Formats: sequence, C-alpha cells, structure tokens
Amino acid sequence: MKSKFSFIFSILFCSVLIEANISIEHLNNELKKDYSFVERSLNQSDLKIESSKGKIIFDQSGISVIVMSPFEENYRIEGSTMEIYDVYLDQKQVLDIKTSENFFLNILMNGIVENSDEYQISINPNSIGIIGSDENNIVNFFFNENSLRLIKYKDSIGVEHGIELTQL
Repeated sequence: MKSKFSFIFSILFCSVLIEANISIEHLNNELKKDYSFVERSLNQSDLKIESSKGKIIFDQSGISVIVMSPFEENYRIEGSTMEIYDVYLDQKQVLDIKTSENFFLNILMNGIVENSDEYQISINPNSIGIIGSDENNIVNFFFNENSLRLIKYKDSIGVEHGIELTQL
C-alpha cells in the first residue's frame, strides 16, 4: 500500500513539474502553430477598447494573418516583405519589414534566442517576458496548461494590446 501511494504521489508530482516547465524552446514551438485570435487594444489617450478577430496560419514559406472583423484584412509575411490587403477597399500594399524595426513582429518571425544582445528574457512558471534592450519594448507570453494562450505588448504609439489565442 505504501509503495502504491508513493508511486501515485511521484506521478502527480512529476506531472505538476512538467506542466509548469515552459522554456524558450517551448515558446518558439508554440509561436509556429496555427491559431484563431481575439485581439483587444486599449488606447490610453481616449480610453477606448477596440477588438478584432481572425486567424494566424503558418506554412513553409511564411505567415498569413486573416482579420475577419471588424474589417476584413489579410496580411502575408514572406521573407522580408509584408503584403497588406484590405478586402473592403480592394487595396494592396507591400512593405519591407526589415526597415520597420518592429520589436513584436521580429519576435514572432524569428522566435527567441537565449543569449541575445537585443533583449532580456524573464521566465516565470506560466509566462515568458521579453524586454528590449532600450526597456521600452516589452512582450509577455502567457501559458495555460502548457499552451500559449495570451500575448500582451505595447506598440510604438503607446497602445496596449492583448491577443487571446486558441489553437486550431
């Protein structure tokens, strides 16, 4: 009986450790999965919360972000270019993302490197924080049951974003 109890306790203890064990490698793997998302942004200047919904789809040549509401927009990132297509206005724009120097986009595209000169990494039991070397850029990744569920960051104009993720 005592050995049976010890065995069950060991299994439960190990499963708790495994669930709370997130890492840079785990985050990088989670960032390459397909998700549906709800993005909410808070603009501090007018205290207005805006929301959008869509999907993030990865393939071998790049990433597609399909925004379904409130406005239909498609973003396609391949290599160093991002194509933005406004479905309603039937307009297309192509940007060189290397010139944009977007901290958040660079993390999503390239993943996290453990010993980077560009940022510091803070790993907690259920989250990973990335702090830019200038300390103005902060991106937080939150996990629930070892799955990436929420990304929070503030953009270059001070708007706070929360992206809730559901794996497809």
